[in-house]
Amino acid sequence: MWHSRNMVIGLISSLPFVALHAQAKGTCDLPPLLHQKKDEATIQHLESSWNLAISKGDTKFEGCLLTSDFMEIFPGGELKTRTDQLGFTAKNKGQNKPVPEAPKVAVLIHGNVAVAYAAWKTTGANGQPETTETADYFVWENGLWHVFFSQATPLKDDSH
Repeated sequence: MWHSRNMVIGLISSLPFVALHAQAKGTCDLPPLLHQKKDEATIQHLESSWNLAISKGDTKFEGCLLTSDFMEIFPGGELKTRTDQLGFTAKNKGQNKPVPEAPKVAVLIHGNVAVAYAAWKTTGANGQPETTETADYFVWENGLWHVFFSQATPLKDDSH
């Protein structure tokens, strides 16, 4: 009796966790996140969807894509967290910003880790062309890719 009572108490105490997990998973059943595979095409699709989400202020998509411990290093060396990234994206909601044209994204996959990297060419505040290399690091967890780290490194442009 003691053993079965403890088992019942254990099952009952785990119900809130199961319900929370099911609810969280249900909130991330967004079309761009469905039917993922461990392949280059999926990572490129997620990169494109993330670019669109940032421009449109879609924190729901981004919140599902980023791990809870997501970190980012900006070109100036500043470290940013998931909260910072979601806050940045939220500011774009309703702004009707154009979606930046994404460069060709190269992808490396090794087991449960993938890296998507690209060179973004933009115009700086001084009107001069700038190139920033970015790398987004993905981890495969529970059948889905999630971004856990992102880095942006400015490249010196010797053309001017």
